[in-house]
Amino acid sequence: MFEGLFSLSSFISSFALLFAIMDPFASIPVFLSLTGKFSAENKMKAANQALIVASVVVAIFLFFGSPILQLFGISLSDFKIAGGGVLLILGAQLVFGWEKKEKATKDYQVAATIIGVPLITGPGVITSVIVLTATEGLFVTFLAAAASLFANWVILRNSYRLLSFFGGNSIEILSKVMGLLLIAVAVGFIRAGLLQ
Repeated sequence: MFEGLFSLSSFISSFALLFAIMDPFASIPVFLSLTGKFSAENKMKAANQALIVASVVVAIFLFFGSPILQLFGISLSDFKIAGGGVLLILGAQLVFGWEKKEKATKDYQVAATIIGVPLITGPGVITSVIVLTATEGLFVTFLAAAASLFANWVILRNSYRLLSFFGGNSIEILSKVMGLLLIAVAVGFIRAGLLQ
């Protein structure tokens, strides 16, 4: 039924890209700092609402990203170059540890909004969703985005356990590896845009 709509290799590469950009390992320290004063129940609520916020933003650009580009007269190749520049900056931030520190808040809804956008779903994710929808198709991009968001949600909900198990240094190393992958993807986006 889904022959021609679904490609396992496209799904894996799309999922890997979105998961690397969302980088839940970089989100763990920010999530911990924002929710440090929360009860266990509110920590879970913050993670749940962050997923909802992030999912809504992804859905908007998944279904309406291309019309938005057309509305402003932006070609896909131009967007790839611009998006590659954004990913390059985001990757450098992760590699060199330039992440912005967020102050703790007492409102789990505020924390959820900050975590959802721009922490999980920022400019890099928006760019990639639009490009992937155009290149890999709506169905594959939808599945990859849903899987990436679900993986982020699981990691956020278990962030305290993961930090205790792996330690802060291991989490930081994983985040830097994600940053290197992002830089490589950014170069590919820019090259593809220039060649088009």
